[in-house]
Amino acid sequence: MEFFMNMEYWHWLVIGLVLLILEMFAPGAILLWFGVAGLVVGVLQLIFGDLLGPQMQWLLFSVFSIVSIVAWKSYAKKHKIDVRDENDTLNQRGKALIGKEFVLSEAIINGVGKAKVGDTHWRVLGPDLGVNSRVKVVGFEGASLKVEAA
Repeated sequence: MEFFMNMEYWHWLVIGLVLLILEMFAPGAILLWFGVAGLVVGVLQLIFGDLLGPQMQWLLFSVFSIVSIVAWKSYAKKHKIDVRDENDTLNQRGKALIGKEFVLSEAIINGVGKAKVGDTHWRVLGPDLGVNSRVKVVGFEGASLKVEAA
């Protein structure tokens, strides 16, 4: 416990860097802001030295952490930034295919047919169309793609 009450500027810098490195392995962009707060407190401690007592250091770390997280969330919401966008189709290949066009390998009869997507044949749902018709994926339902004529 005594260590936490006698933190030097370089302790804060190391903590900040470690948290930034850990952010690379953790999802959500939260450790990033704690790391930034640690670096800021380290720089302030370097500049002001003994003027910042242990309680003030921890208070500053807490305040900078909270302020940076709230500021980022506000900025991301205002600019419509979603850190989950990159991986939101992970394990949902049907969702990743929305908007793409393919050729029917089997005619759509009574609303059901097949289209070749890469090296796989997908079940497609849509209006009746003949073989080799181009279709555009507009949605998905389970393991079936919802399509319309392209």
